[in-house]
Amino acid sequence: MRDSKEQIVHRNYLKVGDIIKINTGMHIPVDGIVIYGIGIQCDESSMTGESEHLTKECFHKCLAR
Repeated sequence: MRDSKEQIVHRNYLKVGDIIKINTGMHIPVDGIVIYGIGIQCDESSMTGESEHLTKECFHKCLAR
């Protein structure tokens, strides 16, 4: 979603404030906040060198801690 409208935008043209739906296996070159998701794991090896997938939590769960 961009400007309160659903749009199709190539991943290279994502902007701050866009809300995107991510499906299994997608490669998204952005940093962001997870609004909703279950069992989310990310491969951040290209940035951090970590060999394991890292588990992500939803925004509201992070605030509750």
